[in-house]
Parts: sequence; C-alpha cells; structure tokens
Amino acid sequence: MKRHEALVQLSRDHHFGLLLCWKLKEGLKKEVAVDRMSKYIDLFYLQNLKPHFAEEEETIFKVLGEEHPLIKEAISQHRIMRKMIEDGLKNPEQIENFRALLELHIRTEERQIFPEIEKQATEEQLQAILKLDHPELKEPEYDDIFWK
Repeated sequence: MKRHEALVQLSRDHHFGLLLCWKLKEGLKKEVAVDRMSKYIDLFYLQNLKPHFAEEEETIFKVLGEEHPLIKEAISQHRIMRKMIEDGLKNPEQIENFRALLELHIRTEERQIFPEIEKQATEEQLQAILKLDHPELKEPEYDDIFWK
C-alpha cells in the first residue's frame, strides 16, 4: 500500500511485527518449548513493540482522537498485549493468542487506521509527525533461532 511519508516508518515497523507472528507460528507448528519463544517475545517487545506502541499512542492516534472507535480498540489491544507480556506467556495457547492478537492489530492498523489517518489528518499534522525522531526498529539479536 502507498503510505503518506509520515506513516511509512511505522508501516515498516509492522513488517517486523508480522515477521514475529510468522516466527511464532513456525515455532508453534514445530512444538518448540514455550520458554524459548517467550524469551524472544519479551526481547522483541522491549526493543520493538513497547516503543512502537508508545509512539503510536503519543503521535498518530491523536490525529483521530482517543474516542474514535478504531483508536479505542487499538489502545485496548496495546494494553492487552502489554498485560500478556507482563504476566508471562506460559503455554502454547497463550503464545497463539498473543500472535493472533498482534497480527489482527497490525492488519487493522494497516487496512483501517492508517488510511483513516491519511484521510483526516491535516498537512500540518502530517508534517509534525514527519519531524519526530522515529526510532527505527530492527530484528533483535537472538541466538536461539527456534523458527527454523
């Protein structure tokens, strides 16, 4: 999808999130020990998802406002995923629930929230987002490549 320049980096971040979902799906398929996957999720969350969620909540979500139904749902999903991580993912069902929610969340942002922001944002809002210091997310360094 063609994105406004202000949303391109956040959209790229989503690629890494979807890659995490794929890795977890592979790990579940191969019946990899939950603690191996959970350690990677924790690392990925700290390095990527936590700052990404904060950036969305502090910047682009404000374009539509916290009362917008899509934004309310996205913030709720952020909270649920944070809580899942804090509580610890202890079995394959919890890993799958986290994976499924993250994938749904990313797809909703890409297909519904970002297009709505592009439609409603003023040029000033988009330019202000462009000027923000966006931390570029990347794959965490992790030796246990459980998904292969």
